[in-house]
Amino acid sequence: MCVLAFACTRSESVDDPDSAEDSGPDPGPEPSGGRGGRSGLLPLGGRAGGGRSDAGVAAGTGGSGGSGAGGTAGQAEQDGGGLGEPDSGLDAGTPVCVEDNYRCALAGRERCDGAGWVSDPCPLDQPGCDDGSCVLRGPALVRVGPFYVDATEVTVDHYIEFLEDKAGDTGGQPDACSWNTSFFDGTPIDPVTWPITMVDWCDAWAYCNWAGKHLCGSIEGGPVVSSAVLDQNLSQWFLACGGSGGNTHPNNDPDCNSAGGFESLAPVASHPGCEGWYPGLFDLEGNAAEWVDSCDANARASDICHLLGGSHIDNQSYCTESFDYARDTTAAPFGFRCCSG
Repeated sequence: MCVLAFACTRSESVDDPDSAEDSGPDPGPEPSGGRGGRSGLLPLGGRAGGGRSDAGVAAGTGGSGGSGAGGTAGQAEQDGGGLGEPDSGLDAGTPVCVEDNYRCALAGRERCDGAGWVSDPCPLDQPGCDDGSCVLRGPALVRVGPFYVDATEVTVDHYIEFLEDKAGDTGGQPDACSWNTSFFDGTPIDPVTWPITMVDWCDAWAYCNWAGKHLCGSIEGGPVVSSAVLDQNLSQWFLACGGSGGNTHPNNDPDCNSAGGFESLAPVASHPGCEGWYPGLFDLEGNAAEWVDSCDANARASDICHLLGGSHIDNQSYCTESFDYARDTTAAPFGFRCCSG
C-alpha cells in the first residue's frame, strides 16, 4: 500500500517472494525550484495529484487539467494539391502532387499516385518521415514478435532533436493532452547519453508520435487496458521485458541500475547485464521508470496512467513493477521508450 494519499499500485510476480519486501528509500527533503529541476522526488508544485510507488518515488506535476475525450487534436488534413501552398503540418518540400513523389503528412508518409495523395506508410524499422523519406528517429529498434521496441530509453540527445524540430509547436496531441501547451525543456541539466526524465505522459506521447512510433501499448495496436499492463499476451512493454513467460527478471542475476537510495541515473545501455527477454533491449528494469499507453480514461490531465519497470532509486527493480500516476505527473525518475507497430 502507499504511504502518501496518492493513487498508486505496485504489482509483484508470484515467482519472486522477496520482491514484496522492497519498500524503497525515503523520498528525502522537498526540493526547491519547479519542473525544470531534476534533484527532487517530492511534489514540484501545481495539482497535488499523482501517485507514489512503494519504491519511494514521490512525484511532481506539470500542468492543470484539461477536457475533451477521444480522438487527436489538430489531425485534420486536406488533399494538398495547391500550388505553392503546402498543407499546414505537411512536408513543405512537395507542394505539388507529382506522380511518385513522396511527402510527410500528419498521419505518416504519403505518395502521389497521379490523381492525389495516398497513404504509403514507412516500414516499422524506419517509421519516421523526413522530407518524404523514411528515417529512424531516436534509439535503435529491436524486433519483438510482430512489432519493434526502442533498444534503450529515449535519451536527452534524442529529446533535444525533437524539441528543436518541433520549435514550440505542441499541436497534434490527443485531446486528453489539450492542457499540455509546452513540452518539458530542462535538457541541458543532464548528460546527453542519460535518459530524458521529468517528462509527463503527454510529452512522452508527443515524442513517440514525432518519431513515427508510439508509446508502447497493446500488442494488437492502440492503448493496452490498464488491467493488462503486466500481461505478456496483451502488453508490448511487458512482453519485451519479461518474455512469453511473464518473468519478473529476464535474467537470473540482472545487473541493472537500481541500487537504491538516491543513486544517479546512468547512461543508457551502460549496464550490459540488464537486458530484457529479447537481446539488445536494455534498462527495461531500473534506470528510468517508463510511461506506457495504458491510461484508465482519455479525457484530461488527471487520468491515471502507468509507468513500468522501476527506476534507479529502487532497491531492486522488476519487470513486474507498475506505478499509477496522473497523466500530468513529472518526477526525476520518470522517462520512456517507444514502440513501432
